Amino acid sequence: MGLTEAKKYIQHLHKKQDNPYLWPDYLTGLPDKSAIIKKMESVYPKLGSHSIAYVRIANIHPYLIKYGPDRHAEIIQWAAAILHTTSKKCKDSFVGTLSTHDFIITCRTKNVMQIVNEARRIFNRKIESFYTKKDLKKRTTLTFKKDGGEKVDIGLVTLISVIADSELPTKRSHLIQDMGRICQRIEGTGEDIIVMTDDMIF
Repeated sequence: MGLTEAKKYIQHLHKKQDNPYLWPDYLTGLPDKSAIIKKMESVYPKLGSHSIAYVRIANIHPYLIKYGPDRHAEIIQWAAAILHTTSKKCKDSFVGTLSTHDFIITCRTKNVMQIVNEARRIFNRKIESFYTKKDLKKRTTLTFKKDGGEKVDIGLVTLISVIADSELPTKRSHLIQDMGRICQRIEGTGEDIIVMTDDMIF
């Protein structure tokens, strides 16, 4: 069900892309950074009843190193489509594209975990079609050894999320940057979803 809806979104997006002025972000069809900043004005004061999720396409750079850039745009579009169609099921939700691999979702707090978990599950299922059988079996994109000889396995492309679901000791203008830094820290650690706490603000 989720992939069918996402596929319809991409088909509709490709038709609309013939006229880029119809979309704030040409690649994804989602509202862009200016729309996110505007949305933050209304959602930030409601943290608690509402949540903000920072979602990143993780492990994408190792994928591009190994497989090349041919399907890069397709991966981004699938992530956008899945986030959009998954979020759409919940009232008062919003999805915007912050940068090439980063997205912002706002929604009611009672729905945020459902949205990010379902989007991740559907995306992970779709992303398998971008890999060889060998890599899928190993569940790795790249394997290398550090200078000290330690083996490092980088997993498959996936979605990771940082969620702000309560009032935090940071300004509205700094929250997205704080979330982005936390997302960067957890990428590659195996942690998929982090809920922000006061001690994570720096």
